[in-house]
Amino acid sequence: MNCDKNLYELAQKQLNKALEISNIDDKIKTILQEPKNEIIINIPVKLDNNTVKLLKSYRVQHNNILGPYKGGLRFSEHIYLDEIKSLSMWMTIKTALQKLPYGGAKGGIKINPRDFSSNELEIISRTYTKYLYKYIGINTDIPAPDMGTNSQIMDWMSDTYQTISHGHISCFTGKSIQCGGSQGREEATGFGVVTCIKNWAKLNNFDLRGKTYIIQGFGNVGSNTAIFLSYLGLICTAVGDHSGYIKNPEGFNIFKLKNYVKENGSIENYNSGTKITKEDFFSTECDIIIPAALELVICGDEAKSINCKLIVEAANGPIDLEAEEVLKSKNIYIIPDILANSGGVIVSYYEWLQNKRYEYWDRDEILKRLEHKMTVTYNEAYKYSTNKDINLRMACYNIALEHINSVYQRKGFNFNY
Repeated sequence: MNCDKNLYELAQKQLNKALEISNIDDKIKTILQEPKNEIIINIPVKLDNNTVKLLKSYRVQHNNILGPYKGGLRFSEHIYLDEIKSLSMWMTIKTALQKLPYGGAKGGIKINPRDFSSNELEIISRTYTKYLYKYIGINTDIPAPDMGTNSQIMDWMSDTYQTISHGHISCFTGKSIQCGGSQGREEATGFGVVTCIKNWAKLNNFDLRGKTYIIQGFGNVGSNTAIFLSYLGLICTAVGDHSGYIKNPEGFNIFKLKNYVKENGSIENYNSGTKITKEDFFSTECDIIIPAALELVICGDEAKSINCKLIVEAANGPIDLEAEEVLKSKNIYIIPDILANSGGVIVSYYEWLQNKRYEYWDRDEILKRLEHKMTVTYNEAYKYSTNKDINLRMACYNIALEHINSVYQRKGFNFNY
């Protein structure tokens, strides 16, 4: 975390701001304030050197009125309970916004995956699943990959879950193609981010060809976003990740950079561009800024130096409330995380459907469905924000809240847990 702030405070303030202007039942407002379940497990694992280490792990299940809990699992040394609570709440809003039959959840293990061998990561993944399996299931809670995890992690977890409970492979999404995963899942979030940019450009009569952008985070989401942007003729002039920041006014060869990061784990020592500071990065003049890494990276100080037309939140919660007000005063448009990065959960839903139906769709069909879904939702949110004279974030929140409200009203309230 970059700002000296608690992510859950941001999540709750965003939610409460939306609730203030919404017209939903007071009982629902109360229910959504906190997660239903907060699961903390200290899992013991035996490492390669025969020592045993206790690892703090989490699974937070926020709300499931719309369907099974859904949300990623991250491996990060920086995670903490309030962060996971925030992400689970945003998943509830995200799935409701996209009208998916899911609730919101999130989880993870407090480790730096780069500090462990492949064998140790497998042990950690399988052990976590053994402790978690009674809380998850095809119609209960469906985990997926997130920061620090990937299809290999999901394959290990899915295999462990099936072995223990004789469950179905659709309990996990984001698996490899060989183990029942979906075409297009790896690039889904980045593709969704770019679809939002295309819709913004169309509505604003903005020609994207030759325009510049900078991107923070060059993992799965950041690199795939950059690849799709290159197809549209955009130029990446600065990149940042956990190892630092580099700048090239002439633009980076995104394909070469992606291959370098795949081989070396970061942009460190890349042979193109010059090193810059985080402050220099965010003050780089460009058309679009894409935070695609951690939360709370754009706070008051960063916002004051930003010089762009559009910010697209490919990461979760990258902008704090103070910064958002500064950006608003500078007429910088924001496509919020709950819309911009929802492509991943949409294609996870497609994977879940394919697994349940024992049928598989090709990549072109997946991306065509995803683009249509993202475009319909973007246009709905844009129209709502225009009609209500509110920003796009509040429009997305209120569309989601109204959907949740309608389902509660139809199902009724049962507090006899």
